[in-house]
Amino acid sequence: MEPVKGKPPKGKPGAKAGPAAPAAGNAPAKRNIAAALGRKTSRKMAREMLLLETRRLRAVFTEIAERYLEETEGRIAAAISAIETKNLPQGKVEKMLGLVQTLSVKSRKGRRKDLARIEKLTQALLKNLEE
Repeated sequence: MEPVKGKPPKGKPGAKAGPAAPAAGNAPAKRNIAAALGRKTSRKMAREMLLLETRRLRAVFTEIAERYLEETEGRIAAAISAIETKNLPQGKVEKMLGLVQTLSVKSRKGRRKDLARIEKLTQALLKNLEE
């Protein structure tokens, strides 16, 4: 027979239906993590959690920005190296020079669109160097 929903299953007669009480003289029982997470967090605890997560976000952003910077600088260095080592025709040099000179960025503003323009220019230079 199945136990009736809402009622605890029958156990030994006289047994408590809950967690065992700590023995006298022992350290207090450890908090039940699941129960603690189920409760609404206090304002102080929520603030501390927000601070931790925001600091983590800052570290992740910095890591991503550093990797992006390394990759883009590497591509620019590869273009410089190819320009130095290859014997390029005059027409190609003038075309690439025109591309570089048309770049319009405002570096003091630190805008993403300026980074995208530099990345696009670098890709164009590398493509011209491969041809």
